[in-house]
Amino acid sequence: MFHRPSHTSHSALLFQTPESGPHTHHHFYHQHPSNRSQPPHAPYTAGPGTRPPPVPPREVIAPPSRGPDPVARELKTVSFPRDCLNRFTSIASINTARNRETCGLLLGKDNGGRFVVTTLLIPKQHSTSDTCAMDGEELVMQFTEERSLITLGWIHTHPTQSCFMSSVDLHTHSGFQRMLPESFAVVCAPNSTPNFGIFRLTDPPGLQTILECQASEAFHPHPERPIYTDADKGHVQIRDLPLEIVDLR
Repeated sequence: MFHRPSHTSHSALLFQTPESGPHTHHHFYHQHPSNRSQPPHAPYTAGPGTRPPPVPPREVIAPPSRGPDPVARELKTVSFPRDCLNRFTSIASINTARNRETCGLLLGKDNGGRFVVTTLLIPKQHSTSDTCAMDGEELVMQFTEERSLITLGWIHTHPTQSCFMSSVDLHTHSGFQRMLPESFAVVCAPNSTPNFGIFRLTDPPGLQTILECQASEAFHPHPERPIYTDADKGHVQIRDLPLEIVDLR
């Protein structure tokens, strides 16, 4: 679960993973689409037997809305590299084994009629089993500005829980989506089925509900209404595309 930023900067996004010591070099990985056919990802299903495992007290888990998002028709398409899911899960595996979250930013370009995710950025970060916070925001700002990249979304793991948006995640994502309506959140749950979900706040009513929420506790319930939905059933399209991975840790 991501912590929401303390100000309106979308790059202030939060995460948490173990401190692995200072690194003096950035690590670059270039991933190109495989020639092998890839099976479609497992759909998110909600209902009896699919409730996530217990989470911190006072957290109420709501599945994503399964109805149409009325705003999705007006959003630009976002192309999301298929290999990003497996590559990020692999990078996060050490933290996952330690029951710690890992997070990353999904950066890309505006190609006129659509957005394209080109880069997975892993920032410096610290984490616990259910929280993640980004460190070194100035490095992220510098990187995105030098590359003229747009923050299109964010990705993080739930090491032991299932694919859902916690109340902390919802508040975090509201900052992204308020700045860019096409922004989306990816949750990877390596030990659950389905093992990932791609989400966005409904708009209306989800985005406004979260922006108006005044709850002071990190984990808290929200009104029983369709707060978030599956973005990969709408404007986010998974494609076989090249992906650059940059690790700032």
